[in-house]
Amino acid sequence: MNMLLGGLMVLGSLTACGGSGSDDPETGPSNKMPVSIKVDYKANVSQNLLDVATVTVRFVGENGQVTSEQMTSTTWTKTVTMALPAKAGLNIQPQLKGAVNEGQYNLSAKGVMDYNWLDANGKQMEGGSSVSSPDMEALFYAAGLGQYLGAISSNCQLACQFGADYSVNITSVTWGGNADGDNTQHTGIADDGATGENR
Repeated sequence: MNMLLGGLMVLGSLTACGGSGSDDPETGPSNKMPVSIKVDYKANVSQNLLDVATVTVRFVGENGQVTSEQMTSTTWTKTVTMALPAKAGLNIQPQLKGAVNEGQYNLSAKGVMDYNWLDANGKQMEGGSSVSSPDMEALFYAAGLGQYLGAISSNCQLACQFGADYSVNITSVTWGGNADGDNTQHTGIADDGATGENR
């Protein structure tokens, strides 16, 4: 068997809420309407992943343009504030640094976007919520690392559109795997030759 894939466990978690605390759905959390959105981006990866891969985080910045930063520690954060309507997005992209030694590697990655509405004075309003990518966690042998890194790029991806009426449109959340099953379907990881114990 050319490739031994350790237990892949993909657990997706998604919460997106335009706000709460108002009986009037037309006005959202309060009678005042927001003018901007504050987005707190976060990427968490395992040290093993940083050891074997260059991890780049692509995100939408305050100017609405996609920019990239390289992770130098297991946690990366960035806060941006954008005038409404706005688009925000995050993608974790690891790439192998080169050949890796034989052995087992504990790899994990997760992306999160927390958001809060701001008024004209930049004061945080009621409401806000969070959008998360799946928890990509796996114990892998060296031969399977390349495919797994591709699955991280495909699955740790988030994008939202925010409106001045408290609307939130999740335009891209790519889910991976089956949280309640053994197989790696839809993760981009080959199942050929894998069994329930070494996927």
